[in-house]
Amino acid sequence: MGCFYRIFLNIQHFCSISYLSYIHSSLYTIKSLNQESAILFKISKKPISSWSFSFSSQEENALTTFRENYPDVKLFIALICHRDGVCCLSEKQLWTIIDPSEGLAKQRVSVKRELRGSYYVKGTGRVPLEQTVPQNNWPDVILSTSNNL
Repeated sequence: MGCFYRIFLNIQHFCSISYLSYIHSSLYTIKSLNQESAILFKISKKPISSWSFSFSSQEENALTTFRENYPDVKLFIALICHRDGVCCLSEKQLWTIIDPSEGLAKQRVSVKRELRGSYYVKGTGRVPLEQTVPQNNWPDVILSTSNNL
């Protein structure tokens, strides 16, 4: 997976990637020195903007199980926009654009990007993310020690 290749290119020290298949087939953890993050990958095969991503009950259950087993690990949703790039949202960002009272299953996230621009993200009910997501933030955002996301 090309997404992992970019992680290894950007790290200057030891890094390990673990596949959490016992929770979900698209969930991984990344450990680097004192930093650990988890990533749930979602893929859109639509070749051009805008890309739409929906969540299943299996993904909702996986995130609940993950949170129960790894309460202190930062969680990200990597929205792979065909060959355009990866729009990576933190769990906190995701919950700002979807309706938490409805749960995650069957909710949608829409991502679009103009030529040479950042990603614009909208959730259920067309609720926009407060800021755009730079195309070049992957994979640095998952390895950041910042707690802002």
